[in-house]
Amino acid sequence: MANKRKVVLAGSPTINEDGVASAQVKPGYLVQGFSAISHHNTAGENVPRAVALERDELGLGIDDTYKSADQVTAFYASGDTVKVAVGKPGERFTMFLASGYGVVADGQLSSHGDGTLRPIEGTHEPLFRLYQATVVGSAAVVAIVVEVM
Repeated sequence: MANKRKVVLAGSPTINEDGVASAQVKPGYLVQGFSAISHHNTAGENVPRAVALERDELGLGIDDTYKSADQVTAFYASGDTVKVAVGKPGERFTMFLASGYGVVADGQLSSHGDGTLRPIEGTHEPLFRLYQATVVGSAAVVAIVVEVM
């Protein structure tokens, strides 16, 4: 289990289990809603830094990379209760950079509108900053370490 990644890396965010997934929700993705939780769906908005957490009570990480054949998926299905962390400035999370984007170290990030993050553009609100070395653009969604701004 030491190889499994987790969402909260530093700090003590507020954690709740008040809502259920309205569709599939992936740990490490920016989410919205209270009773019905979904991936955040509007790019560039200034929103609470709410992130879906891993299902650690099931021994699962942030994705299915280390899942054994007898375990359920790491993702929340529609109707599952979702664990959500709401971060404060300085807290660090594992989140995901949208495919096709690169970002420099300490670069500011905003919502991509699908639960992933992207470098800020125009008047978009910075939510997080990259807390690792520069990430080169990729055709796939990439796990990154971010710090809440």
